[in-house]
Amino acid sequence: MFNPKENLLDQQLSESGLEMNFFLDFLTGGADSRNKAATAQVKNQRANIRANYEFQWGDSDSDELGGEALRKYDYAQEGLMITKRNTEANLAFQEAERMQQYHYGMGIRAYEHNQEVKAYNAAVSGALQQQSFNQLAEQAALVDQERLLHEQMLSIAFDETETLLNYGAATVGLGLKKRQAKAQAVTRAQADRISTLKETGAAMARGASGRTAGKNIQGLLAESGARQAAIIDEFMFNTEATEQDFMRLNRQFIIDQVGFETSRESATLSDVAAKNRIKLQSLQAAMDAASRIPMVPELSPPLPKPYALPRPEFQDIYEPKKPPMTQVADAAQENLFAAGLNTTIGLVAQGAGIYRNIKGPT
Repeated sequence: MFNPKENLLDQQLSESGLEMNFFLDFLTGGADSRNKAATAQVKNQRANIRANYEFQWGDSDSDELGGEALRKYDYAQEGLMITKRNTEANLAFQEAERMQQYHYGMGIRAYEHNQEVKAYNAAVSGALQQQSFNQLAEQAALVDQERLLHEQMLSIAFDETETLLNYGAATVGLGLKKRQAKAQAVTRAQADRISTLKETGAAMARGASGRTAGKNIQGLLAESGARQAAIIDEFMFNTEATEQDFMRLNRQFIIDQVGFETSRESATLSDVAAKNRIKLQSLQAAMDAASRIPMVPELSPPLPKPYALPRPEFQDIYEPKKPPMTQVADAAQENLFAAGLNTTIGLVAQGAGIYRNIKGPT
């Protein structure tokens, strides 16, 4: 592994070597120093490359990944595990929340069904109570209608009885009137006959004779016959009038009987109609009570059970491999012998030129 102290020591040794080989640099024209500087530069470059390589990838002598790349890989692995745990926790929370909503929805479903069943039972109970009340009301109405019919029949019967009594009384009165008229006619006729006999006897007693006496007697008899005829005519008139009264009384009695029978039929028909109305009203009330009963509640379909949420697929962290180390070519080196020779030749040439300049032209 690269050590900066060793690099510094090498630099110090190199500087010492340069000082020590100053004479050699003079002979070679600085080629030795240039060679050593190029070597030191290449060595330093290699040391830096190695240090950076080991910092990024780990020990250069080991094939195992290390350094910053390994830390980044471990960090990415740990981040992936955290992401997986957080994702799983979030999905588990969502599934638990969905399951909670499912159980809550099922509880609401059962609660609403129970409330509907209670409302249905209450409606049925109310309808049964209403039906019982309707039946009692119907029976009471029918009883009232029966009592009304009975009262109407009693009233008709009383009226009919009163009519019969009146008819009987009127019949007796007409019969009595007829007998009274007959008795009066007989009495009057008898009295007239007696009076005529008295007058005839008186005329005969007076001793009248001849045609005058006969005419008087005939006159009395004729007058008596006229009075008898008048009595008979009056009796017949009274009898005919009584018969007419009998006829009118009988006709009125027949009319009254028909009226009573019609009243009975009307009361019966009215009773039937009233009872039918009562039954219709009771039936309508029963239908109204039944219409207020809702349909038998049914439990709604169950809620669908929540599915497990899909789990995402995570790609594994890319594991880097150690790349090869960058290679640096060796430093270029000058040939010290050639450099010394060239320096010597240059110096000789430079000296000859100086000499010629001093000596001047020949």
